[in-house]
Amino acid sequence: MKHQLKQFVVALTLGTALTTPVQAACWSEAAVSAAKVRDLETMLMVSSLRCKAANNALLTQYNRFVRDSRTALTAVNDTLRSQFVNSGGLNAYDRYVTAIANRYGAGAEGLSCNDMTSILSAAEAAGGSLAGLTRLANDAGVEPKLAGTRCSRAIAAVK
Repeated sequence: MKHQLKQFVVALTLGTALTTPVQAACWSEAAVSAAKVRDLETMLMVSSLRCKAANNALLTQYNRFVRDSRTALTAVNDTLRSQFVNSGGLNAYDRYVTAIANRYGAGAEGLSCNDMTSILSAAEAAGGSLAGLTRLANDAGVEPKLAGTRCSRAIAAVK
């Protein structure tokens, strides 16, 4: 009888594990900031390609921005990869970055090629700084589409 009960408990546990959906890891403030910067960078990349006919210098300016910001952009991608490894794997990361590019494929709503030149100039002015790019993404109102929730922050009581 004990053996049958043990088998039942194991089967019930496995059945529950197999039918319970995997909970996506919540998005930390660092991961949200990384997503904002990645969104901004992708918007600039797609816009540089879209605006190439009207302003070929924009693509050159974008390439210079990427070269100068390589360290910060690599850190952003590393943070996002870690986020997706914990909540869906690298295929989910690939789908995420593709979705960003697709979202901007028809242009950034309400922004012209001249606007993109101004935003790109501001991005270059950040001097490759992750903090500067994060500030720019926040100032530009970049809101990435994130699956899942943001992690709750514990707030310490002040006495």
